[in-house]
Amino acid sequence: MMVRTDPFPYFWACSALGFLYAVVKLLRFGRREKHLPPGPPTWPIVGNAHLTVDPKLFKKLKTWSAQYGDVFSLKIGRGTMVVLNSKRAVYELVDQRSALYSARPKDKRFRLAMRENFAFMDPTPVWRIQRKVAVRYLAPEKLDGYLDKVSNAEITELLHDLLDSPEDFIKHVERSTASFTAIVLFGQRAKSNDDFWARGVYEAMEAIMHAISPGSHLPAEEFPIFKLIPKRWDPSYARAEEGYAIPTRIWTEAQRRVELRRSQGDKRESLLDELLSNEKELDSEFKGTMLANYLGTVMQAAAETSALSTKTNIMFLAMHPEVQDKAQKELDAVCGVERLPCFSDFKDMPYINCIVKESQRIRPVVPTGIPHRCTQDNWYNGMLIPKDATIIIPHWALHHSKYEDGGDYNPDRYVNHPHLAWDYAGTKDFENRDHYNYGAGRRICAGIQLAERTQWRQVARILWAFRIEHAVDEKTGEKIPIDLDAYEDKMVCGPEPFKVKFVPRSQRHVDLIRKEMEDAREILRAWE
Repeated sequence: MMVRTDPFPYFWACSALGFLYAVVKLLRFGRREKHLPPGPPTWPIVGNAHLTVDPKLFKKLKTWSAQYGDVFSLKIGRGTMVVLNSKRAVYELVDQRSALYSARPKDKRFRLAMRENFAFMDPTPVWRIQRKVAVRYLAPEKLDGYLDKVSNAEITELLHDLLDSPEDFIKHVERSTASFTAIVLFGQRAKSNDDFWARGVYEAMEAIMHAISPGSHLPAEEFPIFKLIPKRWDPSYARAEEGYAIPTRIWTEAQRRVELRRSQGDKRESLLDELLSNEKELDSEFKGTMLANYLGTVMQAAAETSALSTKTNIMFLAMHPEVQDKAQKELDAVCGVERLPCFSDFKDMPYINCIVKESQRIRPVVPTGIPHRCTQDNWYNGMLIPKDATIIIPHWALHHSKYEDGGDYNPDRYVNHPHLAWDYAGTKDFENRDHYNYGAGRRICAGIQLAERTQWRQVARILWAFRIEHAVDEKTGEKIPIDLDAYEDKMVCGPEPFKVKFVPRSQRHVDLIRKEMEDAREILRAWE
């Protein structure tokens, strides 16, 4: 006699086992896996995601490094973030194993906004060619050749603007930096702050920062459930599309204007002019809107970061008159009031270089660094760096962890670093590296030579011409305070608007600026 077996107990048993398995998997989701670098305790599902939404994350990275070591990890859902708060780790991984650490994170919104932006591409053949072109064109031989006079002329106009309307110094710095970069890349200059060639780069960067800064989009790669949200209900998709569309519109218009100028027989020496002259030889690396966005990428990186760094220099110099005293003693010994400083004076004015370096150390323009991605599992000091882990070089934390007085502004700490940042990047003497403001490994900024020279010239000439002091409230007669911690909460950030006063050092300085301005106008007229 056959005994009939009831199928329902098996069904419920299997269901219960399946449910328990799902619960266990869910509870393990977000947990730090074995062999990963140590880090803060994780919560089920979220991991450490709740700790990373702080706009001052860059400061937390230093605190966690003190607790868990120079190399530590954060779990964001199923994703892993590895932080390298060590010069040795950056050198041994990002520099020496650069083939594994040069990719960018797999973030759909991020990549949607930054498509055709070679600074955020993976190291593909297209990326290599585009980067090679930028590095070649922005080499010291060109920047220290005929462009040296052009840069000096632009900064002379900056000084002239500071004489006439010092209260608008932020606009003047932005115009000057954007204008010179536009000359190098497009053969065009910005005659005013409202000029397309000045306004466009900052409008493009604002759209990009709105799209990719921390908190601008849901971490869908780390929490796949977010991928189920329809695009129409997720505003981050719209921001990402704008992050691409707005810069593309601006740089396509820039290319159109240059092509119109060239069609009228006015061909100039610039990167875009050179590329357009070889248009038939252009490969797929520059087809369609890629050429416009390529130039725009270099423009954004060079103009924006240099302007932000110069504003930081001005802010800290206003708070430290003793630093101005030391720099101006050096400037007076070399230039007197007979001439303005030039980049050829670099070796004779080492303290200006110290000032530039210290501003980049104390307030780097990308405090958390631009993330890298590890492309295959590998090990470091017994710790697993898993494939597709996001790798963070925390600029602010690295700069502040090295020194016990890391929060103090002190350019003197760089008196033993007389060279430019490029000379210290990637060397075997990694402990002697000055700062990481330009990144590391194969992703180090392609425009580093342009950015460093621009900042040096601006700081040297401003300090030659002016004392930078606290602005004074006209009603109370009291100094207007400067908040050194008032910085924007963006991936690429600078100081919030602040007020200072520019006091000409003497009438002879004023007279020489106005005299030099006549020659500067003649030089700059060729780029209008």
